[in-house]
Amino acid sequence: MKNHPDLSTLLAYSSGTLRTPFALLVSSHIEKCHECSGLYNLGHEIGGKLIEEIETSDVEESDYSIFLEKLDKESKKNKINDKGYDFNRKSLIPGVLQPYIGQDLEDIKWSFLAFGIKKCQVKVGDGEDNLLTLLKIKSNKKIPEHGHTGSELTLVLQGSFDDEHGSYKVGDIAEHNGESKHQPFVSSKEDCICIISTDGPLIFNNYLANKLQSFIRI
Repeated sequence: MKNHPDLSTLLAYSSGTLRTPFALLVSSHIEKCHECSGLYNLGHEIGGKLIEEIETSDVEESDYSIFLEKLDKESKKNKINDKGYDFNRKSLIPGVLQPYIGQDLEDIKWSFLAFGIKKCQVKVGDGEDNLLTLLKIKSNKKIPEHGHTGSELTLVLQGSFDDEHGSYKVGDIAEHNGESKHQPFVSSKEDCICIISTDGPLIFNNYLANKLQSFIRI
């Protein structure tokens, strides 16, 4: 893997401040990337040492104990949930995403978006903003050039694509913010399947694409 989440994104993930859709994509990348997994673990170690060095009052110690108790309950709940799902370790779909989109890319229920492009949206939590969007794009197909009103994370599940910032293959993360524009182009011979999270609508240079954006909510 050549493309990874930004260090600030990894630190936000490590501290638990990323929104669920973004956290799922970062977790999916870390699942296969030893480099980012090491940085994530290092962030946890540094955070733990900083907490140990902080001198706390009795009230603060009480608050911290309550926090640890809640954390322990959440950890146990997650372990129970994990036992209730039979993960497929051989699947191209990262384990953390399997409860939401299944274990086989062939089983995803696609809907038509545009010529050569299909989409599927899945909810990953409460609220309208907790969505992940999957795109299946034909070889040699270009996505209209666009900018962003917020952050965008894209994880490649199959195939590859290129844009002005680099080439992205399976497991790679493409990260863009409100200052970047790009026009992704599928460079693989097979269809490219990506999963995307955004915290603001895309802004297309094409008028019709902008109108479509108000309906598809990528």
